Amino acid sequence: MARIRLCAALAVALIVLAAPVPGAGASEGKVVIAQGVDPSTLDAMNQQETPASVVATHLYDTLVERDQNLKLVPGLAAELPKLLAPTVWEIKLRKGVKFHNGEDFNADSVKYSLERVKDPSMRGSSNFKPIDRVEVLDPYTVKVHTSKPWPIFVVALTQRQASMYPPKAYAGKDSAFISKNPIGTGPYRLVRWTKRFRSTGGGRPRSRTWCSVPFPTTRCEWPRSRTARSTWQ
Repeated sequence: MARIRLCAALAVALIVLAAPVPGAGASEGKVVIAQGVDPSTLDAMNQQETPASVVATHLYDTLVERDQNLKLVPGLAAELPKLLAPTVWEIKLRKGVKFHNGEDFNADSVKYSLERVKDPSMRGSSNFKPIDRVEVLDPYTVKVHTSKPWPIFVVALTQRQASMYPPKAYAGKDSAFISKNPIGTGPYRLVRWTKRFRSTGGGRPRSRTWCSVPFPTTRCEWPRSRTARSTWQ
């Protein structure tokens, strides 16, 4: 127990937004996930690291995703992007999607997000250099213009740095603000980022907590502890 308290230097608590499963009948619970290091930021565009991307996956959505068979499938896009010309892609968007703060997801969100991630000040920009500009055709259709033919454009949209952000909420805000106030369309939203570890038992998980456990041997031993078992029950 003392080792767990010592190694749990940082916890990122997330809570699910989806409606409870009808008839589930189980009390709300939590799942605790250990990873080796803390995320350096929760601004998904301003990082190139696994720890931050893992947490960001639960906060933000991307236009394109991969299914369980690694096939490219639409995410926030209504269908896979279409190549209209060697340097022009058309993307149709899903309707009725909202960010955690209630802001609508639409073409302005795509323009803001893709033009932000290509900004050289973003650590993730190197993966999106070919993007020239995003043209809004209507509230749910955009054209992405690239500086040269980019055959892996659709694949690039699956990267966590291509997460969709709310343009109104983030207008004029810097990376530090976004990291402390992540707003996405994902299944979880940030509740708190604290320097303490809490374990709770329960039934169906309604929140997930990321805990930094730096030593590999500790991570192997931790699930055997009484605390870990009660967390996952």
